[in-house]
Amino acid sequence: MKLRSKITLLTIAVAVSVSFFILLSIRGVVINAFRTQLVTKALSIAGNLSDRVANDILRNDYFHTNKAFKEVLGKEKELEYIFVLDNDGNLFAHTFNNGYPPDLLAWNPLEKKSQNIQLLETEKGNIRDVGVSVFKETGSELHIGIREDSLKHTLMKMSKITFPLIILFILLGIVASFVFSLFITGPLNKFVEFTKVLGRGEFGKRVEVSSEDEIGYLARSFNTLSMQMKTAREKMEEAYTYTHLMQAEKLSSIGQISAGLAHELKNPLTTLKMLFQAFREQPDMTVEDAEVISREINKMEEIISDFMGFVQQKGFKFSETDINELIDRVLSLATYDIENARIEVKKDMLENLPHIRADRALLEHVFLNLILNAVDSMPEGGEIRISGTSDERYVEIMIWDKGSGIPPDVHAKIFDPFFTTKTEGTGLGLSIAYNIVTSHGGKLFFNSEEGKGTVFTVRLPKEGDRLREKRDE
Repeated sequence: MKLRSKITLLTIAVAVSVSFFILLSIRGVVINAFRTQLVTKALSIAGNLSDRVANDILRNDYFHTNKAFKEVLGKEKELEYIFVLDNDGNLFAHTFNNGYPPDLLAWNPLEKKSQNIQLLETEKGNIRDVGVSVFKETGSELHIGIREDSLKHTLMKMSKITFPLIILFILLGIVASFVFSLFITGPLNKFVEFTKVLGRGEFGKRVEVSSEDEIGYLARSFNTLSMQMKTAREKMEEAYTYTHLMQAEKLSSIGQISAGLAHELKNPLTTLKMLFQAFREQPDMTVEDAEVISREINKMEEIISDFMGFVQQKGFKFSETDINELIDRVLSLATYDIENARIEVKKDMLENLPHIRADRALLEHVFLNLILNAVDSMPEGGEIRISGTSDERYVEIMIWDKGSGIPPDVHAKIFDPFFTTKTEGTGLGLSIAYNIVTSHGGKLFFNSEEGKGTVFTVRLPKEGDRLREKRDE
């Protein structure tokens, strides 16, 4: 059974129950009020009549007493009978046509009370016997019997009104339940459909419920959840895309330095080849020859280790990093490109820089990209100067070149992904370098004058990983 059906049935049940109890209460109030009014009227009639016939009873005047009874019966149509007892408690006069009932005196004896009321169940229906004392301290009593016919007729009229009212309340309950269920189940149905939307992964959509109650609060919470899930997915996709873009740029850098790697390996291999050819003609190996072989092998091992260290780095791994040593390692990777382009490299004040907390492999990528860009900006040769400064919180490394500079109209785009002024390349190098530096809590910026050269500045915090952790929190 659907929720709307349950709410409708529940509302109808409540409406019918409330209507029944209300009408029942009204009926009880009406009956009590009517009976009170009837008893009050009967006491008034009995009191007036007893005063009227008191002297007739003392004179034993049956005629005038009976005449008074008939006059009262003629005026008060609700009276069934009247009878009176003399001072000795004997029946003096009555209005029964075919004789009085034998147990008449036992119907409602006063027993020295001034008045008494007794409900009698007879063949003609319920009758209220109202008895009053005519003379105190005597057995003289006057009794009248008043029918509850008017109450019966009133209850019948009420029943005729009650049933239509119950039907009306049921109809109102059906309408109210429909409207109520519409206000409740309508938004709930929207929530159910919205959860299906979220289940299909369509994050970022909204459920339209305009109210300021708990349902409206729930709708706003659902919308917030949807937006948060969309943001989280976008961040995951961005991280995934960034990782792949970074890998693509790394492959591009690897391709660029592979020629240098081959050149660096070629020299020791040539030396070893010459020595082994000499051994073929003259098998005796001198100590000097062994040292040359060992030195060349160590050189190749160092070159390959540097190259593999750059290729295999993955993710963030913070450790204490010596900037001077890191720059030397990067320069060794770019040796072929630097020498082939007839570039002179000058280092200034790097040996005095303090160690920092950083991801060594990622920073190697940053500086390798900046140095290779500087080399590319001077195809006719030139000079690269690398200098550094530090203060209490940051370390700055500047890479200067005397190339052609960066045109002013592209300054704002220089760190945009896929933007490049080169004929070859992915256009991702500076964008990825910028993201790596900012991920360390630092800044990457530049100054350039067209025709004179460019200086890129890498500013890094000394406690890079801790700053990054605080930022992520």
